[in-house]
Amino acid sequence: MPGGDVDLTPYIQPLITIVLVFAALKLLEALLPAIRDALGSGSPRAMTGPLPYRLRDDFLSPAEHSFFLVLRQAVADWAIICPKVSLGDLFYAQTGSRRQNASARSRIDRKHVDFVLCHPETLRPLVAVELDDGSHQRPDRQRRDRFVANVFSAAGLPLARLPVRYAYSPRELGESLRQAATGGDIPTAPEELSGPPPPATNCSEAPPCPKCGRPMVQRTAKRGGRSGTPFWGCPDYPHCRGVRGME
Repeated sequence: MPGGDVDLTPYIQPLITIVLVFAALKLLEALLPAIRDALGSGSPRAMTGPLPYRLRDDFLSPAEHSFFLVLRQAVADWAIICPKVSLGDLFYAQTGSRRQNASARSRIDRKHVDFVLCHPETLRPLVAVELDDGSHQRPDRQRRDRFVANVFSAAGLPLARLPVRYAYSPRELGESLRQAATGGDIPTAPEELSGPPPPATNCSEAPPCPKCGRPMVQRTAKRGGRSGTPFWGCPDYPHCRGVRGME
């Protein structure tokens, strides 16, 4: 070549390719932890310091807990109660396609029902129970409720939807749920499950919570200048802190 110069042109493209591949690998290495976390496959050992998990105080809302105590009496002789059961633990998808199975499962694995009544020996699910409060009047909850009802119907497991009430008759509740579990009519009407009327108050009917819309319950202030004064409180306290004065 003239003047003894070396033509580096053939080497430039491979060098550029090597540099780009190296840069891409370093970027991937930096992003890998975030990708793992987003996909839910990160290892707890990769986290630094103490794990951030804490025990929830509101595993069951006050309304759910109150209903659970009555439900325990109502079904004590024929069922075991499992609260807050994931639909992903109850059902599986069978479509003939692994991809469609995964897609169908992803639609239910983050949904749950309030209670599932199971056979006391085999633990086979017999009937599920959902408590409906004021939030179930929202359009998004109604869409969710319709989808969940269709899932239960497709799988052949009865689902009883019950409105939140002041009181329930354990005998009537047990009979209605036993009938639902054995293929009878599923109880839905509030009159079927209503217990004795609540004690008389200054209001003829509980008002809705100003924050979440649930029927409120009567409470009495225990501290401060209003100690001993009755008021309406949200049944989902402390998750919801809506209050109203008694008129």
